Amino acid sequence: MASTLFDALGSEYFCVTAVKGLGEADVLVRLGADGSEPPVRCRIDGAYDAFDPDGWAVRLHCPPGTGWVYVFDAFPQTGVVFRRPVLRRLSAGTEAVSVWKLLDSTTRVAHVRDGEVLALFDSWRFEPASGPEPHRLNHALERVGFFVDDDEADDEFSDPAAALEAVEGEFGLGVDPRAVAGPLPSVIVPVRAD
Repeated sequence: MASTLFDALGSEYFCVTAVKGLGEADVLVRLGADGSEPPVRCRIDGAYDAFDPDGWAVRLHCPPGTGWVYVFDAFPQTGVVFRRPVLRRLSAGTEAVSVWKLLDSTTRVAHVRDGEVLALFDSWRFEPASGPEPHRLNHALERVGFFVDDDEADDEFSDPAAALEAVEGEFGLGVDPRAVAGPLPSVIVPVRAD
């Protein structure tokens, strides 16, 4: 399996959402950053020094020419960028894809367009994605090894690595792991109930 996102994020907890066709400033506005001060720049391992772990801190990566902005949860166990209100805002007028690895053997994937969750997958349930339009996501997941019979299962199969590989292949995602590990613009997402 080959996934640049997995190379960047590793097998520990992670949560990433890729938003299509927006710039960094647009994403910051959608996240509720007030823009009065420039974002703090944090390394992948530096969020604990800059933010309270109970806050909804995120890091942004906007590689030029890719058409995607990546929003990484600074404290991935929270799953901020996988939460519906955040996905709804980020995908307004465009689409987003999100992958959250919160526990061993539990990886979630969402494909969202214009605020609507089209497909939602949870590897813990051992079932294909559900939603009004799950076909694209299910096809991508099946292509990397999900939904096989137990006798065909690969003992080395990794849910999080396969999920990231699936969305990278299907949606044209990919990052430079060194850039993701380095200092990126980071902000607190205001907590909203909607």
